[in-house]
Amino acid sequence: MKVETNVRPGRSKFVLLLRNMGNAFRTFWMLGVKYPWVKHKGFVRIPYNTSMWSPHKDITFGRKVQLGKKCLIQCDVEFCNYILTANNVAFVGKDDHITSIVGKLIWDSGRSDSKKTYVGNDVWIGHGAIIVAGVHIGDGSIIAAGSVVVKDVEECTIVGGNPARFIKNRFEKEEDKTRHLQYLKQLFP
Repeated sequence: MKVETNVRPGRSKFVLLLRNMGNAFRTFWMLGVKYPWVKHKGFVRIPYNTSMWSPHKDITFGRKVQLGKKCLIQCDVEFCNYILTANNVAFVGKDDHITSIVGKLIWDSGRSDSKKTYVGNDVWIGHGAIIVAGVHIGDGSIIAAGSVVVKDVEECTIVGGNPARFIKNRFEKEEDKTRHLQYLKQLFP
C-alpha cells in the first residue's frame, strides 16, 4: 500500500489553501484567545465546539494534533505528535473529588485533581472514547470507538471496550513493531 499524502483525492490546491487559512484562524482563536494558557508546539486542529478545562492549566499539544468535533478535555493532559482524535472523545478527571472523608459530604470534601494524562506519538482515538485521567497511552496505539480507558495502553496495541482491554497488536510481527517504534524515536527524539 503506497500512501503519499493525507489530502483527500480530488481536492484542489485552492480548497486546501482556504482550509489551511481557516484552520490557522480557528487555532489562533481557540489557543490564542479562548484558551491562551494551553501550550502548543505546532499545527493543531481544534473545532470551535471543543471544550477545555484543566485543574492546573496544564494542557500541551505537540505537532499535528487533530481533535474531532465536540471533544471534551477536563484534565491535565500532554498530547505528543501526530495524533488523530475522532468526534465526541472525552478526557475526564479521575480524582476530581475527594470521596474518602468519613462524615463529610463529597460536595464539601474538596478536590484532588492530581492525575495527568499522556497521549504518545502516532495515536488514533476512535469516536466517543472516554480517557480517564492519569493513563499513559503508548506510542503507535489505537483506541477503539466507544472505549473507556482506565489503565495504561501499551505501545502499538489496539484496545477497546468498557473498560478498555487488549484486542490485538497493531503489527503482526514483533520486528515490524520494533521498526515502527525506532522510526518514531527518530522523528521525535
